[in-house]
Amino acid sequence: MDKLDFAQNLKNQLNPAQYEAVTHPQGPLLIFAGAGSGKTRVLTNRIAHLVETLRVDPYNILAVTFTNKAAGEMNQRLEKLLGRQFQGLWVSTFHSLCARILRFDGEVLGYKKNFSIYDQDDSLSLIKRCYKELGMQDANPAPGICAVKISRAKDRLIYPDEYKSSASNLIERNVARVYERYQEELLASNALDFDDLIMKAVELFRKFSEILDKYRQRFLHILVDEYQDTNHAQYVLVNLLAAEHKNLCVVGDDDQSIYGWRGADISNILNFEKDFPGAKVVRLEQNYRSTQTILTAASAVVVKNVGRSPKKLWTEGEVGEKLTILPTEDESREAIAVVEKLSGLRSTDFLTLSDFVILYRTNAQSRSLEEALRRTGIPYEIVGGVRFYERMEIKDVLAYLRVIVNPSDSVSLLRIINVPKRGIGPQTISKLQKWADSEKISFYEALILSEDNPELSQNVKKKLADFGKLAESFKKKAGELLPEKLASEVIEKTNYLHHLEEAFPREEAESRIDNVKELVSAVQEFSERSETPTLEAFLEEVSLLTDIDRWDPESDKVTLMTLHSAKGLEFPVVFITGLEEGLFPLSRCMESREELEEERRLFYVGLTRAKERVFLSYAFRRRRFDDVGSLRSQFLEEIPQELVEEQKPERLAEVYSQQELKKYAAAEQLLEIGIRVYHDSFGVGKIIEKKGAGENLTVTVLFEGYLKKKIMVKYANMEILGH
Repeated sequence: MDKLDFAQNLKNQLNPAQYEAVTHPQGPLLIFAGAGSGKTRVLTNRIAHLVETLRVDPYNILAVTFTNKAAGEMNQRLEKLLGRQFQGLWVSTFHSLCARILRFDGEVLGYKKNFSIYDQDDSLSLIKRCYKELGMQDANPAPGICAVKISRAKDRLIYPDEYKSSASNLIERNVARVYERYQEELLASNALDFDDLIMKAVELFRKFSEILDKYRQRFLHILVDEYQDTNHAQYVLVNLLAAEHKNLCVVGDDDQSIYGWRGADISNILNFEKDFPGAKVVRLEQNYRSTQTILTAASAVVVKNVGRSPKKLWTEGEVGEKLTILPTEDESREAIAVVEKLSGLRSTDFLTLSDFVILYRTNAQSRSLEEALRRTGIPYEIVGGVRFYERMEIKDVLAYLRVIVNPSDSVSLLRIINVPKRGIGPQTISKLQKWADSEKISFYEALILSEDNPELSQNVKKKLADFGKLAESFKKKAGELLPEKLASEVIEKTNYLHHLEEAFPREEAESRIDNVKELVSAVQEFSERSETPTLEAFLEEVSLLTDIDRWDPESDKVTLMTLHSAKGLEFPVVFITGLEEGLFPLSRCMESREELEEERRLFYVGLTRAKERVFLSYAFRRRRFDDVGSLRSQFLEEIPQELVEEQKPERLAEVYSQQELKKYAAAEQLLEIGIRVYHDSFGVGKIIEKKGAGENLTVTVLFEGYLKKKIMVKYANMEILGH
């Protein structure tokens, strides 16, 4: 395309702010992209502008985002804009980028190119093994908590020796011991966990300047999506690559920073202008998704946050309908109310089931919603339940494939050495491991050479030899067969489907067998679309998949997901459930301004997923709160009242008799500020605030230990102690 024609097309297709961002010539660029403001369009058109107008070689461009879904969408748009001209350009997630770099150059750190990538389950299995090896089975913290602490340390680029030197208590010292052994075991297994991918790439660049220079010379223009979600390690990685040329374009929205709990640092985007003085700043505030009413409501909520860059979303679209608040008695009635609303809209507005999403703060809330949907026969899909690649039978087959690619992968080898059962028990495995350690060989080598192990009986040696021959035969065929053929061969030769039939009841076995067959189909689909249809490439893709990657937005089902999973998506109709103090926002977040602001941003994200309608529900009573009534979320109070309509809960009048209402009136006279009360769950406390009347009477009680709770009197089982 002619440069002038391309430039004219840009002007015609983009609004002024988008055009300004796309055509910024070079140097640091910060794009604050509000929800629904077209940031993917800006990113792809900026890349196209670099190639078409500024004549930058695609080979010299790197685009990084957070999900495979976003990277795939960006690739599709670039193909439409540039055709084959964008070949050579890297568009990937942070983890895929670092895995690729380490496959090319990670050998200087001691890792072979065929390294395995451990998911959370694999990492936890290895950490539990470290506890056992260190004799720490009963030590604090528990392995799961230790795994989180190690992950957070890696996010901050804290290595085992540094963690050990700064440990100030017994728990930290225990974590330091496990962390050190865990890293040793990972290296011995030629494996990296998710956090290692970033940390080791940074280590590679810091230790080997010639390798860093190579990538700096290649990536002369770097674009980073969702910059507000970067953690410290990702921040350092990006800044190392962009330090010389400073052609760094970051796109993000601080109002959508919702991953602080897993290491994301909102200050990365808020401090960009300090990191890169003179940076160009562009704000995308025109929204192309939601009605003005939804945008005004969302803005009115998020403006309560202190730590943000000011912006105001607006649209040329419709004003739209008010947001609807659904008060309900309990979680069961909440689910019924949501499903009734959904069913009514589906018939009156001619919507499909895929037009609806039901969002919740915690996965546990899905139970009552699922029950209500099942009772009415409405098909639904949960995003973020048990992921396909985390199912037992899938992980078993993948473990075989990983051992074929990387025989040093001890976690995978230990998973399948006796699956299906072949008479290789814990004692044999322990003897093999001890012998491997004494001979300074890998566990796999100890298996293959088990005939030389003096601690084993002839019967055991034969079992190990048979398994070793099977594993070696798979390795030999890896270079001859397509990945899907090899996967089928593994399933057949190990009699794995028969193992499932023997191990589970018929219906469950059939379901698991179907999953295994679906895995083979997934491998075949990968081979058909991939430029490098190797088993290694398939295993890497699988290891880096996220919850959202297998979700089909076109299937005619209602979608259920957490608010965190919904980021980046959009739906005509959005239900946000469980809007109660202590649930959303979570109780643990209410004492910290930073954490409360992140909860508010999460609510903002939920609101801005909606194109046309928003329904906000809460329950007066939820089983998770025992005998304590629920208070509606403060976030509901932050929406201007003229933007909402609140439906009356249909059954409240039926539930409470006149006698009960008299009881509330009496309580109102007795429960004065300063009165001491006793609560079954919280103990002794003093009333410090009182609001409402009758069945809506609420009191704030300061309990011992400075625990402050708002309580709805009609649900609370409190005893009055007097002054």
